[in-house]
Amino acid sequence: MLGVRPLRPGDPGSVGDYTVTGFLGEGGQGSVYLGLSPSGERVAIKLLHARFADDEQAVRRFRREAEAARRVAEFCTARVLEVGAADDRPFIVGEYVDGPSLQHQVTAEGPMRGQVLVRLAVATATALAAIHRAGVMHRDFKPSNVLLGPDGPRVIDFGIARALDVSQSLTTGVVGTPAYMAPEQFHGRPEPASDVFAWAGTMVFAATGRSAFGFGTLPMVMHRILSAAPDLSGVPEPLAALLQAALGKDPRFRPTAEQVLGELIRSNGPAGATTPPTPSPGRSGSRRKVLVPAVAAATALVIGVTAWLVSRGDTPAGSGQAGTATGRATGQNAAVAAIANPSGTTGGTVRVALSSALDSTDPGDAYLPDTLNLIRLYGRSLTMFKPAPGAAGTQVVPDLAERPGQPSDAGRTWTYTLRQGVKYDDGTPITSADVKYAVLRSMDQGFANGSAHFDELLALPTGYQGPYTSPDADTDSAIETPDDRTIVFHLKKPYGAFDQVVQLPETVPVPQGRDTRGRYRFAVASSGPYKFESATEQRLVLVRNEQWDPATDRNRTRLPDRFEMDFGQDAAEAARKLSDGEVTFGPPVTQEQEAAISASPALRSRSDMPLTGVVNYLAINPQVEPFDDPGCRRAVIQALDLAAVQRGFRTGLGAGEVPTSLVPPSIPGTHAPIPGLTANGDPDAARRSLAACGKPGGFETTYIYRDVPGEVAAAQAVRTALGRAGIRLTLRGHGVAEFHQSYGGNPASLKKERIGLIAKTWAPDWPDAGSFLSLPADSRQITKEYSINVSVRVPAIDSLVDQATRELDGAERAALWGRAEQRIAEEAVLVPLVWRRTLLLRGRGATNVHVSPVYGNYDLVTMGVA
Repeated sequence: MLGVRPLRPGDPGSVGDYTVTGFLGEGGQGSVYLGLSPSGERVAIKLLHARFADDEQAVRRFRREAEAARRVAEFCTARVLEVGAADDRPFIVGEYVDGPSLQHQVTAEGPMRGQVLVRLAVATATALAAIHRAGVMHRDFKPSNVLLGPDGPRVIDFGIARALDVSQSLTTGVVGTPAYMAPEQFHGRPEPASDVFAWAGTMVFAATGRSAFGFGTLPMVMHRILSAAPDLSGVPEPLAALLQAALGKDPRFRPTAEQVLGELIRSNGPAGATTPPTPSPGRSGSRRKVLVPAVAAATALVIGVTAWLVSRGDTPAGSGQAGTATGRATGQNAAVAAIANPSGTTGGTVRVALSSALDSTDPGDAYLPDTLNLIRLYGRSLTMFKPAPGAAGTQVVPDLAERPGQPSDAGRTWTYTLRQGVKYDDGTPITSADVKYAVLRSMDQGFANGSAHFDELLALPTGYQGPYTSPDADTDSAIETPDDRTIVFHLKKPYGAFDQVVQLPETVPVPQGRDTRGRYRFAVASSGPYKFESATEQRLVLVRNEQWDPATDRNRTRLPDRFEMDFGQDAAEAARKLSDGEVTFGPPVTQEQEAAISASPALRSRSDMPLTGVVNYLAINPQVEPFDDPGCRRAVIQALDLAAVQRGFRTGLGAGEVPTSLVPPSIPGTHAPIPGLTANGDPDAARRSLAACGKPGGFETTYIYRDVPGEVAAAQAVRTALGRAGIRLTLRGHGVAEFHQSYGGNPASLKKERIGLIAKTWAPDWPDAGSFLSLPADSRQITKEYSINVSVRVPAIDSLVDQATRELDGAERAALWGRAEQRIAEEAVLVPLVWRRTLLLRGRGATNVHVSPVYGNYDLVTMGVA
């Protein structure tokens, strides 16, 4: 039986009248078991997490909604057999389908083609139509909820998302899987047309192996769904036209499930194809990856979805606080700038429990910081950030390369030489051709999660889309490999910090003969100290790679014997395991979980509160009067009470820090203070500035922000502080999606509606002033579709950005970025409100622990276990 595993310690032996015989999987809703009914029939039992039974009313509503799912006619759906509760935990018993999920099948075997794809589309549309006829919405239609049984596809979990929606205490009410959610679901307004949208996205995945809107961070996916056209390349006609209509932004214009089924039958019947419903209008699609500005745009969205992320236990990407000490320490904050619990003891198992899912274990398809952290255990890139605490951890050092890159042609060409004697886990040598192939394959349409830096920088042939799609293209214009140890990169224009780019996992070598494309993430060729023992969507086990030679690796230690990593776990359960010592490494602590740490001296001694690279800031719009006058902009800065604003975002152990500069101290360098910015504000100075700019009585303006708890409280604190100086604010909160699509990232809309103050958030890809400043301050990055920069339009700053970007000397480059930062501070258009912190908890027994200033959690490369 596919995917059945032995029961784990603590799993139930029975649920209600059903005997539990095996473990099938676990997710955010609960655990799924194989069982036997009293009559001996095999069944699937979903035992929901205890948090779904917090109150009697919620349980009654859950049962009512789940019982509604039993009305669904059994056309291509897995029957719901019973809904009940055992030990106050709700459970659902359904028909057991002995077959892989569509997600697993496509990932392992590749996209579906021809009549196989058509039959899948017809069967799943039939199921969806039956679900809707019964008055039930699915709400979470996705590839993993389609099982490919021996007698055909079956749709599962229909109605369950609705039941959970009314049972759990989420602050946003958003339920679903982001890559397949319709735009209206992000606004909390799902309807049957949302299921049609998700069905269409699932069919795109079946036909191509990728999502219609790509994968990646939640904000990135959300932004694409709300504003970009779906990528239907590779979907055959006439199915593509039908999916285009079903993926329309406006639910009113999507076909119903019945209409979808009718079109499929007509289009694929004996009479031939007919014209499907007219697609809704939308912008043209793009390649599988967004460009650098859009990647950064997703980063800027991160704090805006905190209310949702907290419920999942995720946190935004960020950097740890830089420091100077690199010694050893104990107690609270011991691992921020030093090594906590140092030890050279080898052996043991590091256990990891994360509530978030990984984007991919494939180095060519990864972006999230937790993933980048763990990839370094089995993959070596050309360079890497030094695995050290504090400021030392922000240094880029050679890794697979024996020395830093050697630039020529004013920084357009970069040459690297691989170390001698480096091997894969099967003993074969690593060559420069493997690194070239790795970088090129990351550009393929199927790799949606990685960065776009190489796509943008390399002098690639026009239209190049990776070796799978463009196998005959001559790519020597971008990357040459004159011998087995030499690799030469050719860039479109000079880029002085290219050593920072090649630390990305895209340069982890991939031997072409072992590349299994979509399945490669389950059997990555190891170049690091650990190799894969086993890998699934939710679990990765690493063991020692005996072919790794420490003489060729100056950066890594190999203390543990193995790493056992579980992903997508319940956030509360992952936190409990970490605090109880069951796991060594876990997710950052949410504000809801903070009270337990505050109340326990033992837990506090294992906690760390590093500053991240995330900054909440205020963009002052010079396109709107009176902010076209610098004096009126300075009045806002002088009036701000930052201490009150900081308390609005968060209090307690994870509270942020009152800022003095736009760029936080977690990023190396000397940072320019903002003139007039003080911790408690200076209303008298603000009134003098108002008089100087011709507004002695003050003025009125509008302040917009994301309607999430931290930003609401911060906006109220800003209004109070500015009111003391005579600046009267109208506060406008918007839902996250609406904010970014229509206001906070739309300079034209901001000007038209005369919005003067815009709450923004930013975090760089890595701790470097260039990574931080280049997008929020470059006026050439202002676009009509979505802009990080909505307020900085200074040609002199653009010129400094260009100079710093092409400067080869590191010290001079830092000085140029410092000048750019100084000029931004003088313009009074970007004002920091708070430097964000994250709250971490070290696992009991973890050794050699330090915060990575790059990945925002503890560094896995140096960690051991007692």
